[in-house]
Amino acid sequence: MLCPRCEQGDIVKAKIIADDTCLFVCQECEASWFLCKDIGVRDFFDYGTYMESLGLKPLWSELQIISE
Repeated sequence: MLCPRCEQGDIVKAKIIADDTCLFVCQECEASWFLCKDIGVRDFFDYGTYMESLGLKPLWSELQIISE
């Protein structure tokens, strides 16, 4: 799925390794959503800012990509 924010990156489903939270994140701009149905409908949140709010590093290595 193409990101509705940047219209450049693909959105992937991922799990935060530290706490098993699932989210959907754009590989280009890092816009993120917790639910697939919210993509493009609700405001996104920034992956890096969210990770820092949890006390985690805003790195892709903190994620496990889930292939569907």
